[in-house]
Amino acid sequence: MQILLISGSQRNHSKSAEVAKLIQRNLLDQQGSVSSEVVSSEILELSAYPSLLAHYGSDAENNNDLAKDKDEVLAKLYACDAVVFIAPEWGGMIPPALVNLLLLTANGSANGLPLGHKPAFAVGVSASGGGSNAISLLKSYAAKNSHLVWLPLHAIITNVDSFLTHQWQPECHSDDRIAQLQSRLAVGINSLFVYAKQLSPVREELVALSKVHPFGQ
Repeated sequence: MQILLISGSQRNHSKSAEVAKLIQRNLLDQQGSVSSEVVSSEILELSAYPSLLAHYGSDAENNNDLAKDKDEVLAKLYACDAVVFIAPEWGGMIPPALVNLLLLTANGSANGLPLGHKPAFAVGVSASGGGSNAISLLKSYAAKNSHLVWLPLHAIITNVDSFLTHQWQPECHSDDRIAQLQSRLAVGINSLFVYAKQLSPVREELVALSKVHPFGQ
């Protein structure tokens, strides 16, 4: 099973990327899950693909860097079985690079549905007390053209600097706020494994049906 963690920030050395690495290190590399599958994971940092911001630019078709980046990103999206979106909240919104990535997953742009009927877990990130708007924006429209399947669970990481320096101890009975958040992440990732395993045998049939009406009308 291949899990793709998408760091939605277009800034280099972002906190979102650090969150992705923390999840990978503590939950995916350790495979502390209810799944019997062999789990591998990869982090897709949107900051490494600046040309994706020009996805709908006037010279997009003639931009070799853009074409290369699109092919590389799409290959990662097609190869995964499930995805974790780590979305920073910028002024109550999500970064434009993440919006363009979601536009790229539509049938016409991707020559198929790379995330079609694959489970997705949303993680909002805020330097202060925000992060909920990022979740709302993702869940309100990201599935329409991508046909991904949102988990009913999500996690919102507030005061991300404190979260990143906290000891990892996801005990659900703990009164510690960060430990509770770590538990939410652990439950979300374990649920993602279960969804991915169950959707895998029916995904091809569901994607074929989605292509009949790929824009969700």
